[in-house]
Amino acid sequence: MPPKEPPKKWKAPKGPKPIQRKNKNTIGLGRAIQSARQKENEVTILPDGEVRFTTDKHEANWVKLRSVTQESALDEFLSTAELADKDFAADRHSNVKIIRMDAGSDSRSQGVSLSNSEKLKINEKHRSQARNLIVPRRPAWNESMTRFQLERQEKDAFLDWRRKLATLQEANEDLLLTPFERNIEVWRQLWRVIERSDLVVQIVDARDPLLFRSRDLELYVKELNEGKENLLLVNKADLLTRRQRIKWAKYFISKNISFTFFSAARANEILEQQNELGEDFVYKEVEEEEILEIDGEKVDPEVLDKIQILEIDQLEKLFLSKAPKHPLLTPLPGQDSIIQIGLVGYPNVGKSSTINALVGAKKVSVSATPGKTKHFQTIKLSDRVMLCDCPGLVFPNFAYNKGELVCNGVLPIDQLKDYIGPCSLVAERVPKYFIEATYGIHIQTKSEEEGGSGIPTAQEILVSYARARGYMTQGFGAADESRASRYILKDYVNSKLLYINPPPHLKDDSPYTKEECEEFNRELYSFDKLPQSRQEQLTEAVKHKNLESFDLARDLSKLTFSAHIGKEGESQEARSVNHGGKQAALYNAAQDLDNEFFNMSKVQGQLVSPFHKNQLTANSGKKHNKNNKKSKKKALLSAD
Repeated sequence: MPPKEPPKKWKAPKGPKPIQRKNKNTIGLGRAIQSARQKENEVTILPDGEVRFTTDKHEANWVKLRSVTQESALDEFLSTAELADKDFAADRHSNVKIIRMDAGSDSRSQGVSLSNSEKLKINEKHRSQARNLIVPRRPAWNESMTRFQLERQEKDAFLDWRRKLATLQEANEDLLLTPFERNIEVWRQLWRVIERSDLVVQIVDARDPLLFRSRDLELYVKELNEGKENLLLVNKADLLTRRQRIKWAKYFISKNISFTFFSAARANEILEQQNELGEDFVYKEVEEEEILEIDGEKVDPEVLDKIQILEIDQLEKLFLSKAPKHPLLTPLPGQDSIIQIGLVGYPNVGKSSTINALVGAKKVSVSATPGKTKHFQTIKLSDRVMLCDCPGLVFPNFAYNKGELVCNGVLPIDQLKDYIGPCSLVAERVPKYFIEATYGIHIQTKSEEEGGSGIPTAQEILVSYARARGYMTQGFGAADESRASRYILKDYVNSKLLYINPPPHLKDDSPYTKEECEEFNRELYSFDKLPQSRQEQLTEAVKHKNLESFDLARDLSKLTFSAHIGKEGESQEARSVNHGGKQAALYNAAQDLDNEFFNMSKVQGQLVSPFHKNQLTANSGKKHNKNNKKSKKKALLSAD
């Protein structure tokens, strides 16, 4: 027999050799920085042998004109160093501590409501420091200066302005300075507009005109030329009631402020209807209540003439009457002189919409996001008038809390991180019943025993809204408060939830108290101010309940509509339909403990006699009841 071959040892099969894959992301952050540094000092050799070398760093135009209102401590340091044209070196062994100025525990930064006395005290300090809220001035220049000299002077002046504002904030720690424009390129656009304009029109939001008005800008216009004129255009005036416009007009007249009321949205709506209907269109002005007395005093006829919301033709005539008769800017050779009107203001106050209404066509793009216009641009209105549109920029101002800028549409909502502060302002300003009627929800608030005050908190509103809409987070499925806040804040900015800031008192410029603010806005929260679809739902709900009279503040809890379930009797409270499922229910620890203790998972016991007199224990001497078992067994055997 042939000898047996020894068994071969098992070896793992050989697979394909591993292939070294190249990293597709060949350009990382380090390489990008290295490439940018090389291009800054790049040497170019032309075909004829000429060598060109540049040290200038060029940036895209969209980077230069990017609006910057908030900076971290590091970014602020780098931008300041760039303005000062200073180089710096970092020592890795030095102890450097960066302190964020906006990370304090101030109640105003968290959107907590201020009392009347606290608000009055802060307002007095605002008025005492108002003269220090200045806008940057462009330094004087002449034609003999080079471009580099002019830029150096402008940067020095701008850096000095920023240092003054920083000193103001450091010297007064209890003053809250709002975010302001920190990019010099955007301010250069403003300088160009007011230098060439005969009439500078500040466009402000009618819901809070003083927050959007820069008094120092009006002084700067007069500093450039005494012949220049200022005008305050109070846009979105259709949101105000007649009584509110009278009070604001009285305040402007007492302060010698040249103003007018206008509504760009209504003007553009009229233009669209005219284009659709043509000659058949007839505009019908809404009849308003005639008011001759306010607070027991007769209204001055001059005030009644000023509260009219101007139409487009009337606004054009007002511009021509306010502007100087002869243009102040000398025209170029071969060109006719023309009156130039500059439009300036905060982002999202309606500059572009106003221009569209004046021109009668879409000449300027309009967006709901603040800061759509990026460049200075001119639009020829007629042979005599030229409009100059300036990019929206945020002027330095004082505020009571940081949520005001978000609620006024100055800062974009989609980039918001702290939503509790602005939503707390909405909860404080807009009544609970009006929010419930607008969204068809029921806001469950804490009782007085649990520390509630009757006014819903921001979290209670957001949770109720998210539950009704089914906005849930991943995982456990809690209410998505962040998503709900974006919808509510955008509705507030777009005036679906409306609030008008009253003017200061005429006697001492003191702010209105909370009670006076509620009375000032009481007319805004009526049935006819609700959306049309919600009015129809409420009308059907009133018919179903057979209510003879209906008051929105008093009878809303009785109605059943959308996600709002009205109460059956006077003793029961209204509740809401839970569209988000069982997990979306509002968590109440006290109520859960009461249900668990008293209901005992719905187990009920019925006792006829005391447990110690039970028949089972009557024969206590019989151990384990064995005798009863034996007797039952004997009975069964005898039966067989």
